Amino acid sequence: MTAEIIYEHPLSEKIRTYLRIEHLFAQLSALQTSSQHAQQLSFFSTLFALIDVLDRNDVRPDLIKDTERCESQLVVWSKHPSVSDKKLQLMLQQALRLQTELLRSGKLVSQLKEDKFLAPLRQRFAMPGGCCYFDMPQLQYWLGLPDDEQQQQKRDWLNQLQLAKQAIEFVLNFIRERGQFSEIQTESGFYQQSAEQYELLRIKYLHSCCSFPTVSGNRYRYAIRFMQLSEQEGRSACAEAVNFQLACC
Repeated sequence: MTAEIIYEHPLSEKIRTYLRIEHLFAQLSALQTSSQHAQQLSFFSTLFALIDVLDRNDVRPDLIKDTERCESQLVVWSKHPSVSDKKLQLMLQQALRLQTELLRSGKLVSQLKEDKFLAPLRQRFAMPGGCCYFDMPQLQYWLGLPDDEQQQQKRDWLNQLQLAKQAIEFVLNFIRERGQFSEIQTESGFYQQSAEQYELLRIKYLHSCCSFPTVSGNRYRYAIRFMQLSEQEGRSACAEAVNFQLACC
């Protein structure tokens, strides 16, 4: 079976940040249970990158606004007879809970930033080659602890990020559900259209088409061009017909 790929492109800086956070959470989840030292270092590197992104001043206010916006839209949908009332009520409850917890939470990563073990490690990981053990003997010692102690410590750290994780998942899933895939055919691997203030483009295509999409534009207009890998130039524009599916969210 030919592999199917879904490429997502944000049309605003806010959604770009959300997708970065979602990506970092996925990496942490994949690395969390590993006991190999190299992957343990990757876990810490990813954790510190996530702390840096979540520490931005705009992330929490944007999540509060977006959960409020989701709630308002759900209330509108509740008046439509074809909408599942049970599913809608669950989503409404989740939106209200996330709003309340975000308003009460203060900064999303304040506890992790002040963690006595993580704080000095985070400074070292920010330096090129700074994660050598001669700079961080405490990390080398930690990596020698029993696996169950390490896993419990990781769970404790990640539990402090659950509110941010749940809010990002809720908002992004809500945005994705707004768009339905439609078939697009291009004769020369190029397609452009007005964005109508969309926030996210989702492009579904087959790996067998031997090309990949690149997107330029903003919330008002966008262009999609399929490219091919080239040994001479790195990549080159695809001049052949390409069929793909597009969802504007």
